[in-house]
Amino acid sequence: MRRQLVNVLVIWSVALSSFALAQTSPAPPGDTRAGMLAAAREAKAKESAPPRRSALEQRLYWYDNQYVLPKLLAGWHGVHIAGGSFPAGAGLKFGVGFDRAIGAGDPDPELPNRVGLTARAAISTRGYKRVGAGLDFRNLGGGAFDVSLRSQYYEFPQEDFFGLGPGSLKANRTDYRLDSFDTGIVAQWKPVRFIDLGAGLSYLTPRIDSGTDSRFPSTELVFAPSTLPGFSAQPDFLRGDVLAAFDWRDNPFHPKVGGRYSVQLSQFRDRDLDSFDFRRVDIDLQQYIPLPNRYRTIALRVGMDLTDADAGQQVPFYYQPTLGGAQTLRGFREFRFRDQNVLLLTAEYRWEAWWALDGALFVDAGTVAANRRDLSFSDMDVSYGVGFRFHSNSAVVGRLDLAFSREGFIPLLRFEHVF
Repeated sequence: MRRQLVNVLVIWSVALSSFALAQTSPAPPGDTRAGMLAAAREAKAKESAPPRRSALEQRLYWYDNQYVLPKLLAGWHGVHIAGGSFPAGAGLKFGVGFDRAIGAGDPDPELPNRVGLTARAAISTRGYKRVGAGLDFRNLGGGAFDVSLRSQYYEFPQEDFFGLGPGSLKANRTDYRLDSFDTGIVAQWKPVRFIDLGAGLSYLTPRIDSGTDSRFPSTELVFAPSTLPGFSAQPDFLRGDVLAAFDWRDNPFHPKVGGRYSVQLSQFRDRDLDSFDFRRVDIDLQQYIPLPNRYRTIALRVGMDLTDADAGQQVPFYYQPTLGGAQTLRGFREFRFRDQNVLLLTAEYRWEAWWALDGALFVDAGTVAANRRDLSFSDMDVSYGVGFRFHSNSAVVGRLDLAFSREGFIPLLRFEHVF
């Protein structure tokens, strides 16, 4: 009986299957299990295939990943091409540098107790000169603690001066000579991931003389030296600095998210004339706001440089903060505005136009004043423009900013990041 029941169930199953197949049209090959598996394998193969690049893109991709520029600048046995870090208007620059680790067989910079020797020498077509050397002690005690010894001599024979205060005139452009021998020591410590602390002590020997730019008069011929603190006589200075910063940028050399907020306090002591003791506070606030797809960023910056002289003392005009040039108020010339206090606001909208090129729209606003209470948002000069930033995988290697202001148009080509 049980065997007959099993036979009946088998017959019914076969009959029902045959009836179902008869009521449906034949399935296309892709709907079978074998066809579905084959389609899935084909789709996966297409997804895993690398994107095809044009010939130009392939060459640029190779260049970017070979780090050709750093290799060229690295030079031979530590000797390499170097700039002089000269102000704008110095002309074409030519220089050589030397960087070498001392007594270290392993080039890894993260190893503890690293000692490095640096040297620089540069000259420009307008007579600017700089020579300097230093010793760097890195990762002392195996921690994030560095000490640097530095010494340099420089000659800047054509420094621009337009007058003091926000009412200075472009037509009053003059120039003066600034020479100095500076030597000092700087210590830097990173106690935790986002905190940077620093301190420094240096000895400065500034000297002022007539400018050498034949296109413009020397400063003392247009402005009475008695109205310019420190023009007639310059003492040596002992300078002390203390710095604190909170830095959570994703990449300091090409930031897209995060921020950096720093305060530096400096004390200048007149060693000869007892006339120029003063203090300076530099505040720099930077914020990077990524837009949803992270290929676009809004970069914001607020800067304040404040000086305060002791009773009966003055701030030398050549150490007063300035606005203008490639880093601040870009639609105005370098050092265009100068006084004891400076306020700067900058906003940029940046987008990735190509994997090696970013575009930027920017606006700068700033003002200067003899008294900090006179700094006002309603009395600012404004510049604006468009920029192009060329970068590698990890850093900006050059930029072209086309800046406009009430004083005209200025193109700025620099091999440094703006902020």
